[in-house]
Amino acid sequence: MSTNTEPILAIEGLRKEFGRVRALGGIDVRLDEPGVYGFLGPNGAGKTTTFKCICALLRPSGGRIMIDGIDVQRDTKTAMARVGVQFDAPAFYPYLSGSENLHVFAKWIDPGCAARIPALLELVGLGGAGGKRVAGYSWGMKQRLGLASSLLSDPKLILMDEPTNGLDPAGIADVRGLLPKLAYEDGRTIFLSSHRMDEVEQICDRVIIIHQGEIIADGTLAELSSEARIIEIHCPRPGDVIEALRRRTDVATIKQTGAQKIQLTAPGVSPGDINRYLVGEGGDIDQVIEKRETLEEVFFRLTRIAGVNGE
Repeated sequence: MSTNTEPILAIEGLRKEFGRVRALGGIDVRLDEPGVYGFLGPNGAGKTTTFKCICALLRPSGGRIMIDGIDVQRDTKTAMARVGVQFDAPAFYPYLSGSENLHVFAKWIDPGCAARIPALLELVGLGGAGGKRVAGYSWGMKQRLGLASSLLSDPKLILMDEPTNGLDPAGIADVRGLLPKLAYEDGRTIFLSSHRMDEVEQICDRVIIIHQGEIIADGTLAELSSEARIIEIHCPRPGDVIEALRRRTDVATIKQTGAQKIQLTAPGVSPGDINRYLVGEGGDIDQVIEKRETLEEVFFRLTRIAGVNGE
C-alpha cells in the first residue's frame, strides 16, 4: 500500500480524440484504496483506450493521470514501475518455457524480480508447468502466465483485461479466489475490464460503467440498483393485476415475466404498499417480493438510458 495519502489511481478530465472521433470525453476516475474495481462498457465505449492511456501506450488529448501521486506523462518510468498489466491476448516467446519468459521480462523490469518467479508460478497454478515451452501451453495457461508476469514488479495497481478469458471452470474459480487475496491481503488495487457480468458481480467492490466515452455510473451494485426497485408479483391472473397496476401513477414499468409472474419498478414504493393496494382492489395475489437488480440488469438499464439521452 502507499505510504502517502494520494489515491493509487486518479484520472482527471481524461480526453482522447483520434482525428474527429472522440474516444474519451473528459472522464474522471479515482481509486483511493486497495480493492477490486470493475470497469464495464459496451464494445467501443472507451475501456481499452482508457487502459492504454493509463499505461502510457497512448498520449491523452487532455486531462491528467496520476498513479500513486505520480503524473504518468511527466514521469512515465516511475509511474509504470507501480503498475502491472494483463491484457486479453498475452504475448510470449513460444520457444521459451514459462519460467524463461518471466526471466526475460524480469531483466526488462528489474533483475531483482527474478527471485519472485517460482512463487508467482505456484500462485497462478503453473508450478508444475513453468519448465515447459509456452508453445505447448493452452490459452488458459497463457492467461495464467500473463497474470504471473503482471505481478513480477510487485505492483500496487494491476490493470486486467478479461482476466478469465479462456480459462476452464476450475481456472475461473481460482482467479476469482486469487484477486480478492491480492487486493485485501497484499494491499493491491485491481482495475479489471470484463464482459462477464457474473464475474464482476462476485468479486468487485465497486463498478464503473463507461458508455460512448463518458462515465455514466460509479458505485457499488447496491448503490447503482437502489433507484430501480424491482417488485415481483406471483398471481394466478396476471391480466387483472396489470390492469390494476396501470391505474397507479407511481408505477414506472410493468412487465409480465411468466405465466403467473409480473415484475414492476416503482421508485419509493415498497412491496407491502403494492400488496395492500392489490388486495384492496380485489386482486388474487400469491406473493409480492422485492428483487435486487443483477449487475447485468443495471448495466443494460444504464447504457440504454445513456444511449437514448445521447441521441
